[in-house]
Amino acid sequence: MGRWKRCCIVSLLGAFSAARALADDSLAEAPFGLADAIAHGRLTLELRPRYNRIDETDKPDRTEGVTTRAIIGWRTAPWNGLRATLEAIDADHIGSKRFNDDGAQFASSPYPLLPDPRYAGLNRAWIEYDAPGATRLRVGRQRVRLGNQRWVSDNDFRQVPQLFDGVEVVNTALSGTELSAGRYWRVRTTSGDLDSLRLTLVRAAWNPAPGQSLSAYGVFHDQAQNGASTGFADNSYRVSGVRAEGSVARFGGVEIPYEAEYAWQKPYAGGDSRIDARYWRAGLGAAARDWTVRYDQEVKGSNGGVYGAQMPLTDFYALNGWTLHFFNTPARGLVDRWVTLRWSRAGWTLYGESHRFRSDFGGLDYGREQDLGLTYAFEDDIVARLQYARYDSGAGAPEARVRKTWLTFTYAY
Repeated sequence: MGRWKRCCIVSLLGAFSAARALADDSLAEAPFGLADAIAHGRLTLELRPRYNRIDETDKPDRTEGVTTRAIIGWRTAPWNGLRATLEAIDADHIGSKRFNDDGAQFASSPYPLLPDPRYAGLNRAWIEYDAPGATRLRVGRQRVRLGNQRWVSDNDFRQVPQLFDGVEVVNTALSGTELSAGRYWRVRTTSGDLDSLRLTLVRAAWNPAPGQSLSAYGVFHDQAQNGASTGFADNSYRVSGVRAEGSVARFGGVEIPYEAEYAWQKPYAGGDSRIDARYWRAGLGAAARDWTVRYDQEVKGSNGGVYGAQMPLTDFYALNGWTLHFFNTPARGLVDRWVTLRWSRAGWTLYGESHRFRSDFGGLDYGREQDLGLTYAFEDDIVARLQYARYDSGAGAPEARVRKTWLTFTYAY
């Protein structure tokens, strides 16, 4: 970390301590003008150092090092229905660098890839307007999370989150419903790059009963080279999907959570005609306050072994295992069956997943993965998390064995 960055962070932390007290004292004061709305806003801060260790049998060296991120921002108080958020981010490394953080050197580097490069600059920056008729308009660089974040997310596990420049409109005028639409023209990737795209999202959600949700959505992603390694000249696609989730039948504090989703991916705006794949997911379990047990199956379908459903804007760590072995869907598609266990007690949470993978087309054995995480919340705003993930390939696709360990501390205010 450069000397000037250390000085800036120390100065920001000092300013943060003073401003936090000032902001807390001012919350009781009602702002009357624009200057008051800014002065009576709320300071936000996140500090997140992480130790990373990665072993892959196809790389001669071990990846090992500490990455960090610091995000500091200000969220104004409301003023005539308007509110703004402005954030700066600094992602860095601490100590010696024994890893490769550049995806362009994935093949040539002796180290397994750790995609957390140094980056400093603007993070979220948006203006929001609460209009009459239960309508909210947001313009600027923002976090976008669609549904279960399978198609669009901020991929926030990475030290530099994925953000989008655009406009979003949400309306909740009808009881139990939410209608939303967004148009985005640029993405700030987890590498810190700014890439142009044309992304349109539409979604309609309805709560027919407490704890139940039904939704329909559309994704229109016009970006010829969007990170999907298909070999196609144009990977632009559209997705139409429906989703149901919720929980039913409480028995002495135990409920039955469920989830079901179906979508179809097709070419869009000049996308290759071979883009044609279905997606579905179903899950069922039992959960109480302190524990969860559930089983899920997800299918990223294949078009006869030519194209597997691609999700380049997804939260890669949410599904298909933490090792990111299936960063791109194989052309034969991917079937993922997994069991989830969670147990919590006195601030501790133990979480585990066990995955079995095969191809959608041809039924090839793609191997298995086990993920285990232990989290401890010291306070509401200080959390430590230890994670371990291991992937072993199957007979259908012999590939590198992967072992990953992370230890993350997060302070957020």
